Amino acid sequence: MSDPALPAWAREDAFPLKPEDSKYGFRDQAGKLTSFESLKELRKYLAAGKGKLAWVWVPEHDRFIAPEEVPGLATSLKKRRALLSSDDLEAGRKGIVIFTLAILYFGYTAYSMGGFEALKSSQSVGIGAILLLLFGARPLWGGYKGMQEMKSTSAETLNEEIPEARFDLWLISQPSRLAILFCGLLCAVFVVQLFTDGIAAAGIVKPAYKAGETWRLFTGAFLHGNILHLGMNLSALWYLGRRVEILARWPHLASVFFLSIVGGGWATTAWVTTNSVGISGAVCGLLGFLLVFETLHRPLVPSPARRRMFGILVSLIVIGFVGFRFIDNAAHCGGLLTGAAYAAIVFPKSAALSRPHILKQDRLMGGASVALAVFCGLAAMVIMLTH
Repeated sequence: MSDPALPAWAREDAFPLKPEDSKYGFRDQAGKLTSFESLKELRKYLAAGKGKLAWVWVPEHDRFIAPEEVPGLATSLKKRRALLSSDDLEAGRKGIVIFTLAILYFGYTAYSMGGFEALKSSQSVGIGAILLLLFGARPLWGGYKGMQEMKSTSAETLNEEIPEARFDLWLISQPSRLAILFCGLLCAVFVVQLFTDGIAAAGIVKPAYKAGETWRLFTGAFLHGNILHLGMNLSALWYLGRRVEILARWPHLASVFFLSIVGGGWATTAWVTTNSVGISGAVCGLLGFLLVFETLHRPLVPSPARRRMFGILVSLIVIGFVGFRFIDNAAHCGGLLTGAAYAAIVFPKSAALSRPHILKQDRLMGGASVALAVFCGLAAMVIMLTH
């Protein structure tokens, strides 16, 4: 039975019922089931680092549970973490070598063509530095941190991790249709952009905007500079958007998304003279919303999961600093502040263990925001095709 005295992820019915045809088993994040007849077989499977870790089932529980909830798996999980941390360290080392060489190559090319000024303004060098951070330094740090945590892993420490583990598994098991819609819309716009002069047609081209084409503030957010730009924004939108949709409900995802497009767009038109495209202002709005919302609703989210949002904020600041010559930090700040302000105004501080209820006015505003966002995305495609 569902216990209203607990947050949704901590309740007994948070996860589905387990299969009845085997005693032990493993379910990965894609939903694939792997059955075992003994705990020993399950331990061996997990210790080998197989499968993308998600739920397990054991005879003592009627439903899927987090692996951290099974004391007998402590040693296997410790070995698994050692393997995965080792993989992260190796990936980090390779990333550092690859992107350091790329930075040196692009830096040498830029310097050869235009001297020190060309080197300072090289976008390729800046992108290489960001990729070095994302695919070199970050996995290297994650692997090192994982190795340190692995050394102290025991049944007792795993017991302390149960809330975070259940929260993460609960999140990935929840539907998030609106986040899918927004991601799909961005992909559709990008496909059209590949065959048109998209930025000139519908991007936030500052001279055109200031000449009266203010509609560009709404269409430009759905365009992207390249596939890497789109991929990074899609990844962030999927992660943060799903979290907002699940914790605060869909109307607030829609409202924050659209209002942050406006807030980020206004900031870039006010403070940046170069052309601008991308949904990162809205993405930063979702981050700002979560930082405030989760602080005001602490019982809904375990502390380690809340701290991750601050880690993302630090990463955003570092990336913005490294790529300040071509990253629109004004749009990021505008979106971030818009999302944070929305959460502070709409949601009072609460010790409630249940997620907010959807009110009539929430549905109306959320529905209008979805319609406006879809309209802007479709308008961007029509404008590009008819330009």
